[in-house]
Amino acid sequence: MELSATDLVNIGLTEAILSDRGPPLFVAASLGCIAAVKVMAEAGSNLEVRGPKSQRPLHAAAAAGHAGIAAILLSAGCEIDPLDEDGNTPLITAILHGQTSAVELLLAVGADVDIARADGFTAVHMSQLPDTPKAIRELLAIGQ
Repeated sequence: MELSATDLVNIGLTEAILSDRGPPLFVAASLGCIAAVKVMAEAGSNLEVRGPKSQRPLHAAAAAGHAGIAAILLSAGCEIDPLDEDGNTPLITAILHGQTSAVELLLAVGADVDIARADGFTAVHMSQLPDTPKAIRELLAIGQ
């Protein structure tokens, strides 16, 4: 059985709505449901809806490395540097999860590398952690 684009969107939206992991847009962003995110963004969904730990959909996309979804959210007008309850921006979240493509996108659209978390660490500090991929360290060095 072949599914149409509409079927795929409906499946993604249904999974997001039925999930207990947060609001539909947040869940769709974290699961990589690009069509569902696009439909919700175009329909005027709240792009700043908060999921667990006060993370926004952009945090969820950044953590999972869904740069395409992050681009949709940013194009639709979401905030670039919102803070979650720990003071992490989407850029810091992407760094902590080793998501090079998300880091590259966020830097390209002007994410602030100098915003400090609650503990005082910035994206630059976080990029120096031992497990951070070399490509992310290099992107942050260029972005400073």
